[in-house]
Amino acid sequence: MKNQTQIWLENWLRFVETKDAEMLKELLADDVKFRSPFVWKPKEGKNVTIKFLSAASVVLENFVYHRTLLSDTSLALEFSANVGELTVKGIDLVQLDENGKAIDFEVFIRPMNGLQVLGMEMSKRLGLGTPSS
Repeated sequence: MKNQTQIWLENWLRFVETKDAEMLKELLADDVKFRSPFVWKPKEGKNVTIKFLSAASVVLENFVYHRTLLSDTSLALEFSANVGELTVKGIDLVQLDENGKAIDFEVFIRPMNGLQVLGMEMSKRLGLGTPSS
């Protein structure tokens, strides 16, 4: 029998494959906090998190998960992707609530030059102005 974390992961991987932002509505809690490596404080709420994740799904090319670590309510997902000509590595840390929806989604990216380019591309796509907004 699959637990909520496994079900969430299967649905998340479908989003990653299809880039269908509508799928995110079922994966995220209304009060989800999104922690991006290029903004200085968490973004709060489902709508803003959907915007960030949708933009990232387009900006990060050749996106592949390599390792997945699961617990009853948490996931750590190691990935690599391209941002233009640069290759980045990263980790998505996801915390689920009692209903199996993401309440905290945090992204780590390296190396610094890849993060800088990602920040510029995401800022353009989201209309943020500067990567630290």
